[in-house]
Amino acid sequence: MDALEALLGAELKIENDVFIKRLNTHFTVKAIDGQTINKLREQATYHVGKGKNKRAEVNEEDFKGLLIATACVSPDFGNAKLLEKYGAKDAGDCVYKALLAGEITLLQDEILRASGYAEDTDEEIEEVKNS
Repeated sequence: MDALEALLGAELKIENDVFIKRLNTHFTVKAIDGQTINKLREQATYHVGKGKNKRAEVNEEDFKGLLIATACVSPDFGNAKLLEKYGAKDAGDCVYKALLAGEITLLQDEILRASGYAEDTDEEIEEVKNS
């Protein structure tokens, strides 16, 4: 099959289940496109310095929370009951208040894999995390 045929027949809606042992349940995450990742990175970016020394920096915690909140089909971290239970200001904040560090990493890695970042190596996942 050539590249054109492959693209024409490709499905962009990719979902995977991720088992969270502590909760004894599966979360469903979906693949997200590059445009969405760029928007999330932009949302998590802040500026430091002034004038010509001004530079943009990405808050990694905000980016991971937004990534998981956006790509997690189930549960919905923006659910009013979840936000209230964990005293979270938004879905991204709820991710950090409701999950353990390893669970966050597990979900993030699976979202990035589903989104095509792990086709070649796990180094690509690290590059996206750190960019």
